[in-house]
Amino acid sequence: MSEDQDVSEEGFIVPAPFDSLSPGDCILKSIEGTEFKALRQILVLASQVMADMFGLPQGEAHKVPHEGTPDHLPVIPMQEDAETIHNLLVLLYPTSVPKELGVQAAIKLAKTYDKYLIPKDRLRLSVGLLYNSESTLKTSPIELYRLAWELEMMLEAKIASRYTHKIPFEQLHATLPLKPLEELLNLRRRREEALDSLIAAVEPRSTLCDTHTTNDGKFFRQIAALKEKARQSIQVPYPEKGARASSFFGQRRGYPPTRDGWKSWSRNNRNFCGCFEDCDWDSMSSVLASALQEFPQCI
Repeated sequence: MSEDQDVSEEGFIVPAPFDSLSPGDCILKSIEGTEFKALRQILVLASQVMADMFGLPQGEAHKVPHEGTPDHLPVIPMQEDAETIHNLLVLLYPTSVPKELGVQAAIKLAKTYDKYLIPKDRLRLSVGLLYNSESTLKTSPIELYRLAWELEMMLEAKIASRYTHKIPFEQLHATLPLKPLEELLNLRRRREEALDSLIAAVEPRSTLCDTHTTNDGKFFRQIAALKEKARQSIQVPYPEKGARASSFFGQRRGYPPTRDGWKSWSRNNRNFCGCFEDCDWDSMSSVLASALQEFPQCI
């Protein structure tokens, strides 16, 4: 730790330019008691709420002596934690944006911006970095989706929506405001309606056997089974990447077998029928890839 850093009793390291040796004319005190020295004019320019706070009379109980000078600095108690206040100051000061802003830290910071009515342009720059991380999107898709809506970052909301397909409706309903929820439900409706375009890739009338095409009941049950397999395969954010028709529609490993091994394979599989016996999986995969390019994946 360098000499120009303060460590609070809670263990938070206060770096320059917010530590006790930095220039400043006020103290922001976190809910845990961590103190940040700040320049009042920067805060006032950023937030009318803060300007009003500084306009209030400062009692003696809210003043501390500035070390080495006779000046006294007003102490502004805040309800935010030390991490949030630090991130807020970094964004308000003419410095770089936080490089490793986590999802929960971003959510708290967005609430703080709303509380103090601070313009969110620099906040959006910092939060936008989260949507470049696939691992973060996979870990916190619904949180990032909601955050993007709250910050009016619709491109990022589209990106995050790709990662919400596996989330149950009950969780979405309990977490999201009405408008973001409606958009996701509309996406799920469009995806269900577009399933037929994926099923068309296997050309069921020509690739299913006579048993399943001459009997309407069996035919539609087979189509329903293919749709269920397709629903499972489109849960990933980008199903078009490396999609193979055989695996996409749930065919077992090594299916279909080569012609030479077909008879022996059929004898060893009780559920064998002639479906897909002579199909061209490579051609189907090409058609499927094209269909997936057009398939609804985001709001």
